[in-house]
Amino acid sequence: MLAAYQIKRKRNIKIFIFLAAVFTFIMFWACIQPLNASPDEAMRYQIVDFIVRHGYLPDGRDPEIINETWGISYGFYPILSYMIMAIPAKIVSLFTTDQFAVLIAARTVNAVFGTVFAFLVFKISEMLFEDNSKYLFTVLTALLPGVIFVHSYVNNDSMALLATAWIAYAWIKSLKEGWTIKICIHLAAAISVCALSYYNAYGFILVSVIFFFTTILIGNKIDNKAKFVAKRTALIIIIVLVLVGWWFIRNYMLYGDLLGSKVIAEYSELYAAEGFKPSQKLTLSDQGIGVLGLLLFHGTFSGNWTLSVIISFIGTFGFLNVFMPDWITNIYIVIFAAGTIGVITMLVRTFSLTSKTENGRVFNKKGVFNWCMLFVIIITIALLIYYNLYNDFQPQGRYLLPMVIPFMYFITLGTKRLLELIIKKDSIRQKVYFVLSGLFVLTVILTYVISFYPVYVS
Repeated sequence: MLAAYQIKRKRNIKIFIFLAAVFTFIMFWACIQPLNASPDEAMRYQIVDFIVRHGYLPDGRDPEIINETWGISYGFYPILSYMIMAIPAKIVSLFTTDQFAVLIAARTVNAVFGTVFAFLVFKISEMLFEDNSKYLFTVLTALLPGVIFVHSYVNNDSMALLATAWIAYAWIKSLKEGWTIKICIHLAAAISVCALSYYNAYGFILVSVIFFFTTILIGNKIDNKAKFVAKRTALIIIIVLVLVGWWFIRNYMLYGDLLGSKVIAEYSELYAAEGFKPSQKLTLSDQGIGVLGLLLFHGTFSGNWTLSVIISFIGTFGFLNVFMPDWITNIYIVIFAAGTIGVITMLVRTFSLTSKTENGRVFNKKGVFNWCMLFVIIITIALLIYYNLYNDFQPQGRYLLPMVIPFMYFITLGTKRLLELIIKKDSIRQKVYFVLSGLFVLTVILTYVISFYPVYVS
């Protein structure tokens, strides 16, 4: 009993140290950036500043927050993260007139989100991987330079990542424990946070519906299944409506539009600067460029849209003008390639919806989980491709970060498979996982020291 307690205590201390290190590291990134050194931070911070100064939520049409170039404001979009940021920002503003200190207080919220994200990623790793490969998954996911970066400035991306980790956590818990009331509440709360974060994370919401109904209707032996499904579905819907409904009702009352998309389009056309109005944009689709043309399109910082997205997904900072050293980027590309090859060698096993038992083949819920993780990746990539073709050409990998957990899950699975084929002795493989994990910890630290820090601190 005492031995078990001591083991648990040591484990908790290690987790605490890891999370404290993650939070501290994110704050290193946050504290050296001036305002608006990162994508759209000035426009986003306007919402936080408005709430701090006025004490109420802004109407997206308020001239005080309308951007002169784009003709819109971020008040039209979900602002839950900005509402939370306004709390510590307001508290700090009561004690100092230093506006940078107030900004750091707001950024600290995303640092906390990033730390909770890292915690959930570690919990997920323990449920998905039984050996030291869980550390590789945790480091690749939680400490990817691009992930650390979005936790370091004012945005909605950080909350979106937290929501995706929470949803994935609920999925995996359901595989082990079934759809208990507690897990349904977890899923509903996570979906609610996701809905109020960033639209590019909505793939997780859609796929949650598929995962929920498939694993219940096909994969469980439940008495009166119809009643079970009805009760769980009603519970999730009620929680989501209570937590999220206020925002869409507010949109309808203010703009006559639940999503606010119509008023955004209207204000963009009316008030955007010349050359930035939607009617004046010549999209890639307007130029006759399709999906294949986009993927091979030249004219970005890497000379290729696809490579630009991959590089910036790994980590490109500032306004896509602060780069990691090529050799560090290449290390990530190598592990991505290795993991992809490894998964290809085990496609049938990974995505089979049945598994063999003594009583014949039975439904395999883990297969459904793997398919759903793949669907999230496909949807997230499809949204970015659609946006680039029909709206605005932006080869930014940060828009793909909501798929980071499914992507790194498959990369870790594939890497694990390759190592099992190459290295037969398990004890050596376990050491290799530690070495690889340490390597990727080192790469993100060197990225900060070599690339990020020198840009802002002379």
